[in-house]
Amino acid sequence: MDFNKFKEKYQKIAVQHFPHQETPKPLVSVLVQTYNHEAYIEQCLNAILDQKTKFEFEILLGEDNSTDTTRKICIEYAQKYPKKIRLFLHHPDNKIRVMNLVTGNYNAFYNLYSARGKYIAFCEGDDYWTDPFKLQKQIDFLDSNKDFVLSYHCFEEKFEQAPKNLDKLLLEQPQRDLDKNELSGLVQHPLLATVCFRNHFKYLPEEIFKVLNVDSFIFSLLGKYGKAKFQSGVKTSIYRRHSGGIWTKKSRETQLFTKLILFENLILYYSKKDKNLANIFQKKLINTNKMLLIFYLKALMPIKAFKLIPKLL
Repeated sequence: MDFNKFKEKYQKIAVQHFPHQETPKPLVSVLVQTYNHEAYIEQCLNAILDQKTKFEFEILLGEDNSTDTTRKICIEYAQKYPKKIRLFLHHPDNKIRVMNLVTGNYNAFYNLYSARGKYIAFCEGDDYWTDPFKLQKQIDFLDSNKDFVLSYHCFEEKFEQAPKNLDKLLLEQPQRDLDKNELSGLVQHPLLATVCFRNHFKYLPEEIFKVLNVDSFIFSLLGKYGKAKFQSGVKTSIYRRHSGGIWTKKSRETQLFTKLILFENLILYYSKKDKNLANIFQKKLINTNKMLLIFYLKALMPIKAFKLIPKLL
């Protein structure tokens, strides 16, 4: 699906493009999605604007109709940095629902389709970078190593309030290179705010619009084009965990269903492209159903557990 077909299918109200100054095509597009991030968005944007690079980069800032002052802050930054920031003001009617949940996916896809750069980096509006040379280090590597499609580095999780079971909540953090098969098969999962990758996304498969964790689908698609490089020399990105965060608010049951929908759609996509990958995700689908079954049994939900048995057989 190209950009025009995407808008034809999902856009109800035209996105407002805030005035900016046209600049030559940048080498890197930094995609920022923000919603109700008034306490965080300035730190996020300042860290991107402070990047020291030998090349031009643009910031695509998608503001998702926040109920706090986030939109006001974004407009102020767009007015102050018209050569750097392309601000898209979104309407709630365009939001895509997945699992009957309202998502920020339309905002993210709109940014991805609009990116002009040869390379893409992401930073959600409540996260931020700590290395002012992050982009330069990643582009230097990718420019010199054509067999790698993306670069990534470490991150630090910053909790609004440190929970008692902190160790169980920390995300897995791969710290090694990943080959094409490992990337495509989602053997390990870099954090989106740490990656910089080659822009291969003028066209997106139908199945990606039906999942919540779009980043996982993107990483799997990128495996077709090359390997992933872990760069230990790039300082950490900060990934905030707070009450307003999308993943933080999900229950364990919803998190498992999110994975099931991801694997189901990856199977649909790869069944037409790569039978081996389709089989890999079929196994992941079965394992996730087993995890859901165990969750239901521990939670004393026998009826829900019983309904899962046919899927496991």
